[in-house]
Amino acid sequence: MKIISGTALLAAVAVAALAATASAKDYTVGSSDQWDTYIDYDKWTAGKKFMVGDTITFKYMPYHNVLEVTAADYASCNADSPISTHSGGNTAFKLTATGTRYFICGIPRHCLNGTMHVMITTVPYDAAAAAATADDAPASGPAQAPLQPPPADAYAPGPAGYKVAMGGAAGKSPAGAPSNAPRYGQPVAAVAGLALAALVASVA
Repeated sequence: MKIISGTALLAAVAVAALAATASAKDYTVGSSDQWDTYIDYDKWTAGKKFMVGDTITFKYMPYHNVLEVTAADYASCNADSPISTHSGGNTAFKLTATGTRYFICGIPRHCLNGTMHVMITTVPYDAAAAAATADDAPASGPAQAPLQPPPADAYAPGPAGYKVAMGGAAGKSPAGAPSNAPRYGQPVAAVAGLALAALVASVA
């Protein structure tokens, strides 16, 4: 009986751990503004509940960095004795314990004059709060695919300096022919007109 109870306890702990992992969130610091100067990070953190298991990710340009500092150094924007220093444009911190952590940009004046400082207060994991946060999160659509250049054969040579579009690409075509007509699909009238013009020119 004791073995069964112990097994059940281990199973319950495993389920709870899996639930916490599944509900954990990855916050991009500053959201779409990311980690940059003149962003109000107090406004960004307002209303957010950072919980144990969540991740905060700093995304930034090469001329910035991320320093984790003490509360005293945070208050004075002192970058001389950081707890850790990070660069490279993409830095993630796993929130593994409760408490407040302090981050600044170590580039001169970016913290003091450029508002690049943020404090993250982490609270214990709360399944109900995590579920509510997930329900309130706006749905995000698929990322836009980058525009691709047209293929090399997008245009076929056309008569008298025209380019006839292949497969619907924008192009210039003779009068009476649809702009997306391939070379072999041009109207017979247009071909006959060209032949007539050539005949008149030879007679003249």
